[in-house]
Amino acid sequence: MDQFPPKKPLSQRLQEKLAASRFFTFSFLIHVIIIAMGFKVVLFHQSRAKVDFTAEGGVVGADTAVAPQVDQLPDPTVQTFTPETPSVSAPTISAITSTNTTSASFQMASVPVPVVKAMGDVKMNELPKAMNSVPGKGLPSTMAGRMGGTARTMMMDKNKGKDSSEKAVMAGLRWLKQHQSEDGSWSPEFTPSMTGFAILCFLGHGETPESPEFGPTVKKGLDWLLQRGGEFQGRMSLTKDGWGGNDGVYQHAIATYAMGEYYTMTKDDRYAELLKQAVKYIVDGQAPDGGWNYGYRKEPNSDTSVAGWQIQALKAAHLSGLNIAGVDEALDKAMVNLKRVQGKNGGFGYRTPEDRYSLTGVGVLCTYFWKQDKDKVVREGIEFMLKETDEKYPVKYNGKDANLYAWYYNTQACLMYGGSTWSKWNRLFQDEIATSQSKDGSWPRTGAKDNPGGLELKNDGAGPFYRTSLCVLMLEVFYRYMPTTK
Repeated sequence: MDQFPPKKPLSQRLQEKLAASRFFTFSFLIHVIIIAMGFKVVLFHQSRAKVDFTAEGGVVGADTAVAPQVDQLPDPTVQTFTPETPSVSAPTISAITSTNTTSASFQMASVPVPVVKAMGDVKMNELPKAMNSVPGKGLPSTMAGRMGGTARTMMMDKNKGKDSSEKAVMAGLRWLKQHQSEDGSWSPEFTPSMTGFAILCFLGHGETPESPEFGPTVKKGLDWLLQRGGEFQGRMSLTKDGWGGNDGVYQHAIATYAMGEYYTMTKDDRYAELLKQAVKYIVDGQAPDGGWNYGYRKEPNSDTSVAGWQIQALKAAHLSGLNIAGVDEALDKAMVNLKRVQGKNGGFGYRTPEDRYSLTGVGVLCTYFWKQDKDKVVREGIEFMLKETDEKYPVKYNGKDANLYAWYYNTQACLMYGGSTWSKWNRLFQDEIATSQSKDGSWPRTGAKDNPGGLELKNDGAGPFYRTSLCVLMLEVFYRYMPTTK
């Protein structure tokens, strides 16, 4: 029989075993390390907080705001890793939120919205929800463009607004801020209407009492209107005796227009009753033919120029959501009167049917503003307006036929009508108004030889405030009011 070899020592035998299984051992160790690391990662993720990004104060425009879910944070002695704070790159818009208390409180919120690739075919009802409403009763879609940020940019792009126009608007607002009186009003004469105009300029740009740059200015102006209206039981004219002359009805309507827009944007309850009182004077002052006269007299053949401001104030009241008695009925009657004064060529007259260039924009804008319909009255008015502009009244700021009053209405009317009408008017007015601005941010007197109201030609008093306000409002047209379907 063969002899068994002598038994090897234990240490030698172990070395031989390890050498034979070295590949298995290496693989085993690698797998153990991988499993251990994976287990550590799982434990790490389970220990982290769950983050839900929302705008400060909740998501504006949503039906409900959901608070972020946060688990118990790990013991800092166990977990020492500190992740970097993620950055949110979605575009945002500035939206206004309000708290309905005796003393209104406002907060600016930044809301992420989807990127819209092309604005050409976007309709107002297709804009992100946060752009069509604010908390409370909601901001009408026709006013959504003034919410700032992405909303304003989208409307500027859609309606072919230029950066130079927006710069002119900002310079104009800063001039108005600089020239506000200590008591919050504007202008040493025609103060209620000039204060209303200035506030409309700030509101048209989406500025409220909580806006970073213009908030204190807006608040002081609105407080002045609140005090003035309270003193005279909702009558916004300068004197407590009658309506302060022929200008009283203009002043009352323009100040009421500003309050209506402000309430619609903020739902500041301090202004609800005052707005109702002020609007009631306009409703009760309507003449039998559906228009309005100086002193709100109930006379026939009412004044189209007076009517224009009353209609704008009533439309603002309609948008407020307060359902003020008589507003819609008064607007329906006003449309009958506008049709009454339309001339045979499509223009509009002062008290009787005529084709006056200066009043045609009034008739077209106010008719479309309420009816939201390009009916025969509107179509013929637009055709007359553009024809007269081409042949007789060029849009030249320093020209002898310059007329800021007419251009204010024409600009809004053409935007509302849209299409080639707006394209043509936009080419005529935008650069002309923006480049005519003075270096200090105001607008100088025009080159008109004569002006019925006189304010376009005044170097002092209400003149600079009147011109600057009308020009700012014209250059805000790209986002201030958008046409909507009825």
